[in-house]
Amino acid sequence: MTVMVLVAVKESINLSAKLKDKTDASIYCCGVCNSLFPGYKQMKPAMKNFDYSIGSIVKGSTNKLASRLLFLMVALSLTACDPGTPTGETGFSAGGAAAPLSQAEFNRLPAEQQYQVASKLYGAMFRGITAEEFFDLSGGVDNLQPRNSNFINDTRNKLSTNLSLDVISEYDKAIDGLDDELSNPDPDLARYSFDTRTDLEGNQRARQIPLARIKDYPISRDLYVNWMAYFLANTIMYSPAEEMESSDMLDVQRMYRFLHSNIKEKATIQQMVRSILPSLSRWRVARTPQNFALEAFENYLGLFQDGSLTEAEKLQSPIIASLPDSIENAGTACRDLFLTRASDDYLIGQTDFPNTTPKLILEQSFVITCSDVYDVVAGHSSLTPRAVEVIINYFFPGNKLRDKRLAVRQAIISSNPQTYEDIFSAILFSREYLLNAHRPKSFEENFLPFLDTLKWDVKANSGFIDERIFIFMATSTSSPTYLGGMGWNAMSLKIGRLPSVPLDALSFGNHHKAL
Repeated sequence: MTVMVLVAVKESINLSAKLKDKTDASIYCCGVCNSLFPGYKQMKPAMKNFDYSIGSIVKGSTNKLASRLLFLMVALSLTACDPGTPTGETGFSAGGAAAPLSQAEFNRLPAEQQYQVASKLYGAMFRGITAEEFFDLSGGVDNLQPRNSNFINDTRNKLSTNLSLDVISEYDKAIDGLDDELSNPDPDLARYSFDTRTDLEGNQRARQIPLARIKDYPISRDLYVNWMAYFLANTIMYSPAEEMESSDMLDVQRMYRFLHSNIKEKATIQQMVRSILPSLSRWRVARTPQNFALEAFENYLGLFQDGSLTEAEKLQSPIIASLPDSIENAGTACRDLFLTRASDDYLIGQTDFPNTTPKLILEQSFVITCSDVYDVVAGHSSLTPRAVEVIINYFFPGNKLRDKRLAVRQAIISSNPQTYEDIFSAILFSREYLLNAHRPKSFEENFLPFLDTLKWDVKANSGFIDERIFIFMATSTSSPTYLGGMGWNAMSLKIGRLPSVPLDALSFGNHHKAL
């Protein structure tokens, strides 16, 4: 590593004369650092500071440039060697009850069942696959043969492969009717219509655009990232809770962009939770220090108060028994933070009286400031098990699937996932999910794949199913396809969507009527 750093510095000396301006220098430095230290993206704040200062470097001597590059690269090398700094690139593979369905197992299934499994895998991500795409129909319907004998492996590879920026730009331009600079949307050129109100706090576009991208992007990691971000934004962990008075559509936009960018960059679960806890969107949901502590423990660690514990049970579960004290103490550590009133736009305010006394929380950690609380929650051993639990509940809901759910959950936890993507991929490709888990589908899982299998195109303009499709689904309360009418509001509910699709008479009736 030392030799690599010295070679890079020598190269920088030779090329320093070619660095005409700050931008060239910054790009060059980032390129060198990225090639030497693939995990350097975790140090973006440091890189940002370096970018700001590099303008003075190019005006100075070559030695100054070499010195600063050497300093930065050594710092990065030390960081990269720190085993406690996760990169999110884990080569994760689950086993046991969460073992994936192998390609060989898939190929041994009857052709019709292969198509069912393929449709289930695609459908979970709101996509459909036609019979023509899946089967070679040249031999007739009495002799169905799959076109691709490597379907499972190919799909996994597609979901792990990013599209090029040029390809993504073409899809985004078509969806929104954008120009070559990805701006100036033209409704006459756009494939879909979105909310155009100038009231940013009420504009519903942030709720509509994710569905459009999931619908139009080809099977790829870019589609997968958008779908995962949309999924998580509808869970208790990351719901922007737009239904609350203190939240608005800007919080929906912020939360979705946070999830999308972090998943895209393969941020770890720990990093994402640590980043979201101090955010304005999270405080707009929690509102007070005490409630912030309570929700942090519940949402991200799965620790819930239980006043019915016997003395014997308290001894067996000391963290739960002491949870009321932990909530109070964590609230005290956060007491200098508060959410301002509506007239002050619900911002995070600070007092002049921060806590200065160490407080014990969760039986093992002392905290003084709210930043300490953030660190404890993000670093707690229950963080990953809780993340797995929240996600898997949607794929194995209800009492009938309880044993399967617990077995797959434990298998994934034992495999030590680092990112949310690890968890989603383990579930979606698991043999248990693809072959043995049967559950009611959400409206998005039924409706959008149905459109794909019918080869529907937005230009068909069929009744309510036209360029306004996502306005109707996400926003229009009078539309038959409105998700809220099915008890399935998008990025709105404080506790997120319930794991089980609502099957009460009204919700199911609206679901059925819409289809």
